[in-house]
Amino acid sequence: LVSSCCNPLNNYMVFNDTDGLYTYTFEAERKDDCAACSQRPQVLTFPEDVTLKSVIDFLMETPSYQLKAPGLTTMINGKNKTLYMQSVKSIEERTRENLPKRLKDIGLVDGQEIVVADATTPKPLIVKIHFSSDME
Repeated sequence: LVSSCCNPLNNYMVFNDTDGLYTYTFEAERKDDCAACSQRPQVLTFPEDVTLKSVIDFLMETPSYQLKAPGLTTMINGKNKTLYMQSVKSIEERTRENLPKRLKDIGLVDGQEIVVADATTPKPLIVKIHFSSDME
C-alpha cells in the first residue's frame, strides 16, 4: 500500500461538474493587514479637531472599508462606551449627541482603539486612532 505519495491539498479546491469534470487547487493567501479577516488594528490618522461624524463618514466612503451603518465602541477609563450606533433606534437616539463632538471631547486620546461593527464585515474592525496636528 502506498500512502503520502503526493502533495496534500494545500488550501482550496474548486470542483466544477457542469459540462464534464474540472478541478484545480490553489493556495489562498491572506494579507496580514486585511480589514475583513485580520484582528490587527487598522491605523487611521486624523486631524486633532476631527469629529465623530467625520470618522464615520470616512469609514463609509473610503473604498477599502465601505461600511453601511457602523457602530463604534471603545474603552474609556476602564469602561465600555458606545460612541455611536445607528442600527438600534434607542441607542442611536442616545448617542446621536456624540456626532458633532470632537474625538478628544468625547474622551479619546492618541493611540486609542475603537471597535467598529458593521453588517458588511464578518468580524468587528479594530481601529487605532492617531491625531496629527498638520494634515496634508
